[in-house]
Amino acid sequence: MLTMFIANRAMAQTPAGSVTTLTGTVHVERAGTTVPATPGMALDVGDRIVTGANSRVTITLTDNSKLELDESTSLVIDQQMIGANSRNTKLSLFTGVVRSFVSFTSSPTPNFEVHTPNAVASARGTQYDTGTDTNERKEYKDCRRFTQVSVYDGTVEVTNATNPGAGSVQVPAGHKTLVACGFVPEAPTEIGAAGAAAGAAAAGAAAGAGAIAGSTAGLLVGGAIIVGGTVGGLAAGGVIGGGNHTPRAPKSPNQ
Repeated sequence: MLTMFIANRAMAQTPAGSVTTLTGTVHVERAGTTVPATPGMALDVGDRIVTGANSRVTITLTDNSKLELDESTSLVIDQQMIGANSRNTKLSLFTGVVRSFVSFTSSPTPNFEVHTPNAVASARGTQYDTGTDTNERKEYKDCRRFTQVSVYDGTVEVTNATNPGAGSVQVPAGHKTLVACGFVPEAPTEIGAAGAAAGAAAAGAAAGAGAIAGSTAGLLVGGAIIVGGTVGGLAAGGVIGGGNHTPRAPKSPNQ
């Protein structure tokens, strides 16, 4: 199976990034082949990354943006392109939660989008969480598809992928929105002190790890640190439905 995986990679694949850190069970699916993910593994455009229960992974894209996938998450890297005048990243999130740290350290300004079955979250800032689930919500009796976006830095534009004519909302830092089925994205509301603190702690831990390492790549040393804040920020902010995730305090760089 590993031989097939390597052979597939040789067929003019477009590099997307690499696995930085992981805990638990994480797999990469490519061209009908599934292999366990390992630290340092190269990822291509078109790869699907899947995390198991109690499992998480940090990914660094080729433009130095960072992704953190929470447990029970399935995500495909649809596009990762760096040109002289453009930087384009498109991700498809099918289940679970991904935290995006969008790199704004080099020109040109990135076009960074996270797509779910019913929403598109386009980055105009640097740090935000996107989650999607099918848990029941009593206020939406006949709906079973939800996308939640929480913004910790900058602004994120959110539209409903199944109803683009309904318009979009601009979600500023410290706020969240919910997209339910084909409905218009809800007006942004404050994440709350606990959720904002968890998100800020995760960002601070990432920056601290980068300073310790002395380079942009040094941010990767803090992969486990950032992961600790992902669920804490979303759950404490009340944007994960169904109670499937347990908030955890972000770890210090020495843990």
